[in-house]
Amino acid sequence: MKRALSVFSLLLLAGLSACGGGGGGSSSSPYTGLSTPAVVTAANADNIARQAFQGGDLGASTTLAPARSGDTRRVAERPIALTLVRLLSGAAAAALPASSSTRAPEPRAVITVSDVIDDGWGQGGQARYTLSVDNVTGVFTGTFVFTNFHGDGGGVINGPVAVSGIVGQVSMQILFDFQSVHVVDPVSGEDVTAFGTVNMAIDLGTGNVAGGVTLDMIFVDNATHKTLWLSNVTLTANIGTGFSDVTLSGRIYLHDYGYLDMTTLVPFRYPTGNSYPSAGQFVVTGKDNHKVQLTVVDPTQYLLDVDTNGDGAWEVTAVVKFW
Repeated sequence: MKRALSVFSLLLLAGLSACGGGGGGSSSSPYTGLSTPAVVTAANADNIARQAFQGGDLGASTTLAPARSGDTRRVAERPIALTLVRLLSGAAAAALPASSSTRAPEPRAVITVSDVIDDGWGQGGQARYTLSVDNVTGVFTGTFVFTNFHGDGGGVINGPVAVSGIVGQVSMQILFDFQSVHVVDPVSGEDVTAFGTVNMAIDLGTGNVAGGVTLDMIFVDNATHKTLWLSNVTLTANIGTGFSDVTLSGRIYLHDYGYLDMTTLVPFRYPTGNSYPSAGQFVVTGKDNHKVQLTVVDPTQYLLDVDTNGDGAWEVTAVVKFW
């Protein structure tokens, strides 16, 4: 069974830097960073806003320069979390046919479906899957085993992932459960191990994600061993002609800062094929209602506003380049 991957294009930006602080989290969780509310200051506001907005680049330098020392890595590329979503949605849409529940009545049975999906990009990547599917209700459980599986955005995934959900005639709800899966994005330079769950609905006609995607994921950078936790974060994308509008909301734990609550006030618009948005506005809130707001001015720069005392007024305002 072979099907080209057709999924929404979510391209966020910037980098996650290292900036002091001690440990946190719990011994049972892969997250090892600070678990207290993030303290937002004028000095760290830009780092915090960009890290939270991008939500997955775990290895940029402390100055958010365009590259790590000794390599050519770009900071402002898509996050690993969204690379992951693009990979998973394509694989799921290719593997699961529409349910028979709306066709002529059949004897109720649980059938086993096993096959290998070519990733569709001619690079030899595969996803082997075994699924138990109720042929009347469409309820299923099973496992995907990814081997160098490539997505349409260039990401590569390796490892086993448990799945469960329900498939109908036009859409599918599917939950991916990660215990320890290797994800690499050659474009942005990300190399992480992923833990947690991704819950999404997929339009079987297009292979696109329908509605929001909920992620409760922890990423461990395999170079720095720093961690990032997306705690029930919702990503949405509305795809138009020549663009995608993206929103991001929920709580994010940054390894060196702690947690912040994120809200997209104006959807970020990404022209098709662009790594940087042309418009959008995003705010994150930390300890004592201190806030940072990031407003895209154009694809080269953004406006940074900082409330350093929680009074609702912006004490600091600056225009910052994406790179």
